[in-house]
Amino acid sequence: MNSNRSIGTKIREWARRYLPCEIAGTTCEMGGAAIAYGATGSVAAAAVVATVGASVGYYAAAYWTAVRIAYRAQPSSSRMARGLVANGRALRSIAIEFGPAEVVDSLVIRPLAFYFGPILFGGVVAGWIFGKLVADVGFYVLAIFSYERFTGLLVVRRRADEVAREPAAVTAVA
Repeated sequence: MNSNRSIGTKIREWARRYLPCEIAGTTCEMGGAAIAYGATGSVAAAAVVATVGASVGYYAAAYWTAVRIAYRAQPSSSRMARGLVANGRALRSIAIEFGPAEVVDSLVIRPLAFYFGPILFGGVVAGWIFGKLVADVGFYVLAIFSYERFTGLLVVRRRADEVAREPAAVTAVA
């Protein structure tokens, strides 16, 4: 983590980066779980659908954001080149930042949390909320570590004060 900035600044940066994805993921996660549980009555089926829904919603938002940022970062290229490069950079960024976190989250933490949450709390809704919170903590510990460690390889919206401090040649390349 960059020690030049306060923890409050980092938390705002992480919230700006992850909150839109979290809203999309949570909507698909809880909606999918409710539909699966209503249709089957199975907590196990709801846990699987919640896991898939969370991933689909979250990464659709993350990918779209990364493509937009990468596309805008290369205004002098043709539309075709910008589109190809932006999609490639977005894929690389998503894989590096979220790959390890997603594997652990989707294969272990989230399904178990969504399965055992209702059992521990004696109710589906309370159990799912607990499961989501537990799974999100595990996911974000890993995702934020990757973000902070590998920022140079990621598609990141640059802050105005960072761009202003760099020489023009460096800013143009970024």
